Amino acid sequence: MQNNQQLDEGLRPMDLQEMVHSVFEIDSFKSKMGEDRDVCVVSFKVKDRSPAKDMMEFIEKGYPFVLDADISSGEDNKGEYSVFVEMSRTPQLSENIKDLMYGVTKLTGIEGFKFKYYKESQVHEATGENLSQHIPSTANAYDGFVNKMKVESVKSFFNKTLMDSLSLDNDIITIHKPFDKQVKLRWLSEQDPQAVVEGAMDLDETATAEMFWLTKVLGDYNISKFGNKFLFTNGDRAMLLQRTE
Repeated sequence: MQNNQQLDEGLRPMDLQEMVHSVFEIDSFKSKMGEDRDVCVVSFKVKDRSPAKDMMEFIEKGYPFVLDADISSGEDNKGEYSVFVEMSRTPQLSENIKDLMYGVTKLTGIEGFKFKYYKESQVHEATGENLSQHIPSTANAYDGFVNKMKVESVKSFFNKTLMDSLSLDNDIITIHKPFDKQVKLRWLSEQDPQAVVEGAMDLDETATAEMFWLTKVLGDYNISKFGNKFLFTNGDRAMLLQRTE
């Protein structure tokens, strides 16, 4: 009833036909209203600024569970705009997104909306079952999901390393080698391999020995030392690390 009233008062059904993409994203962008573990961000791609603004206002006025709705400050490289919708991460989150999609479907005529979650490339049908399955609905569930994704990402980076297992505790990577040996590294950042690291490369005898030891223990990575930091490069990924005892 509330959705239909909002459509009557402002936008009409099908007013945004062919203006909104059928694939939207969830938790791909950081929240402005709070911590990501507490606030979920749903984002839509719209083909022009005016319909993006109309969509934002419709969502902001029509749904009491929406904390904030906004549009991107400028267009992307395709001349399109994003509409960001923020809502609390609660057990009702999936139902709230379903309610939101009901109104957006009326505006756009798109019956088969799909979504991507977080940094995944896979596309899912926007059904209640899929929304419940893929979206963490509590802060603790979100923390667990993010940590799992980080561990998988680090494991994929160290795919040249012979190991029994790998664990991640905050920013400390522990690589468990055969025969109960461990290598611990502090994860500072992941960046483009072409990124410039400040400071001159340290090529003294100690640095050379350290890089040789790391290559021997961890595998055939391109390793450079900058001060007390090591830049590991593996294909199109690079990771800035520190040794830790």
